[in-house]
Amino acid sequence: MKVDVVLLTKNSLKPCLPDCVKSIYENVPINRLIVVDGGSTDGTLEFLEKMPNVEIIDDSKGNRATARQKDIEAVETEWHLHVDSDVILCKGWFTKASKYISDDVGAIWGVAIPIEPYTFNIVYAMSKFYRMPIREMFVRQMCSERCMTHNTLFRSELLKDIKIPKDLRIWEDDYIGRWVLKKGYKFLKVKNSYCLHNVSEKPASSAILNGYLLLLSSCEVRRNEGMCGT
Repeated sequence: MKVDVVLLTKNSLKPCLPDCVKSIYENVPINRLIVVDGGSTDGTLEFLEKMPNVEIIDDSKGNRATARQKDIEAVETEWHLHVDSDVILCKGWFTKASKYISDDVGAIWGVAIPIEPYTFNIVYAMSKFYRMPIREMFVRQMCSERCMTHNTLFRSELLKDIKIPKDLRIWEDDYIGRWVLKKGYKFLKVKNSYCLHNVSEKPASSAILNGYLLLLSSCEVRRNEGMCGT
């Protein structure tokens, strides 16, 4: 099975776009790499234009919501993969993720492990506070109620009628995930198909928005109630 891979960019060459794209081509059976670009001027487009089976769509006057809408509309394969431009997929990503495909599954998200020092240190400090291994803290993203798209495989037919609000400049990923859930399908969060996340240095408030700290309180409650799986 080949899949379309969708990638949002805007001056994304740093921190790790070459490594990100390399990991996609090495670990995913690509049909097309669909890039929706917000107006890059740093060499991002020049780099991507050299890739095989790439389609670049301009969205220089848009935002994350309009870019997501365009990449979803361009998809042609039964399943497609959303990959953020600042992640690196693990070895064998698709082989591991495809094992979770079943009739009741609409999306499969792999845990994102932050490796940028600032965010890593935040999570490390929280792991000390909660007295648990730092790797367990990363995996606890799986217990967050938020749906994310760092590296997420979607059943394409479920998104054919989605209309993402154009003003949704953040959390558009959660909107997409909840669309899948409303259709009655599962949004699985798994730890075997993981990615390394090169988060840029941001204040703690941005880390909360990105789901690294927000997950802790809800996860603790669900874990105590026996709702948090592995």
